[in-house]
Amino acid sequence: MHNISLKDYAKVVGEEKINEIYQAAKPLEGKSIIHMNSTYNGGGVAEMLNTLILLFNDIGISCGWRLLKGTPSFFNITKSFHNMLQGDPMDLEEDQKTLYESVVYNNSIFNHWDKHDVVIVHDPQPLPSIRFFKKGQNQPWIWRCHIDITKPNQRAWEYLKQFISEYDEIIVSDEKYFKKDIDAPQTIIHPSIDPLNDKNRDLSDEETRKLLSEMNIPTGKPIISQVSRYDIWKDPIGVLEVFKKIKKEVDCHLVLLGNVADDDPESITIYEQVAERAKNMTDVQLIVNVKNNDLAVNALQKASAVVLQKSTKEGFALTVSEALWKRTPVIASRVGGIPLQIIEGKNGFLIDDAYDYDEFAKKAIYLLENKEEAKAMGEFGREYVRENFLVTRHLLDYIVLLKRVLKL
Repeated sequence: MHNISLKDYAKVVGEEKINEIYQAAKPLEGKSIIHMNSTYNGGGVAEMLNTLILLFNDIGISCGWRLLKGTPSFFNITKSFHNMLQGDPMDLEEDQKTLYESVVYNNSIFNHWDKHDVVIVHDPQPLPSIRFFKKGQNQPWIWRCHIDITKPNQRAWEYLKQFISEYDEIIVSDEKYFKKDIDAPQTIIHPSIDPLNDKNRDLSDEETRKLLSEMNIPTGKPIISQVSRYDIWKDPIGVLEVFKKIKKEVDCHLVLLGNVADDDPESITIYEQVAERAKNMTDVQLIVNVKNNDLAVNALQKASAVVLQKSTKEGFALTVSEALWKRTPVIASRVGGIPLQIIEGKNGFLIDDAYDYDEFAKKAIYLLENKEEAKAMGEFGREYVRENFLVTRHLLDYIVLLKRVLKL
């Protein structure tokens, strides 16, 4: 991890963009912002906050980070909320709601937010916090939703909406997530990647080979990969089915690399299911919680001939931008925020039906057999991410929003 300074990013996005951020941030100097989420590692939210919060402080805005303290039972419930917001038809019992609210209530006592000008709460886990804390005068509270809420389970939505409606502003990743039954202003801020951290910095060929060797990933065949936590919505078993079809036409190697997040108790079960399905398959490699995970992801995405993102539901899927940044074309489902990142035929392909294994395989085979076109897609992808999905853009979007909610 590098020491964060906004000036370091000038070599990636140019001096003019950096100066624009400094100028935009001046009215916020001395203001205090606090973020709260459920885990410090293992997920895209935590990864983004790691860089964003350091950059906020670097440009003179006091910005802190609070973590929700919860039990395994609590995180089982909040994982259910995550699934239900993405359409799972399950239901919650009253005692589960009581546990959920009581854990958040206890956390509202642990955390003292009265000295902060803005409070930003991420995703469902700490959502009821606003109910248990007396807001200061002119202290906006913002709920940042990173989940695909296009077609939520209505029972879950009605329950959570009572908390959401108390917030002063809602941030989502795409306009398709706007909800007509929420009165609070809703705005779009796209997630982002940090081009200077270990996951996304430029690796030399030698570093890449060394990292692949440490993971025992063979390099004699084209590599196809999917980098995602082991989650039912990422459809890792579907990736295995797609690979079977690709393997019939092109000799290649599949790598599924994922982790188990602190706030996702289902991920171990999903990993075990995938491992069982893959145990008799050749040229399939599952990697979980690898040492030096960020560098491992970087090397794998760079070395891959094709990256898949076969999600069935998706908030945004920054793994797409990560792969494109390494000049690797991506084939992905047309869900969530993925279509914002992939321009059809320019830096990859979008598949309308997430379960259309034949179409996924067909596009992958095409890229494996047309290397020059794949290379051109990679170059386009790199520049597209530079313009739209780097942390500097993310930081500027937050600054604009904060000035608006604080009426500066």
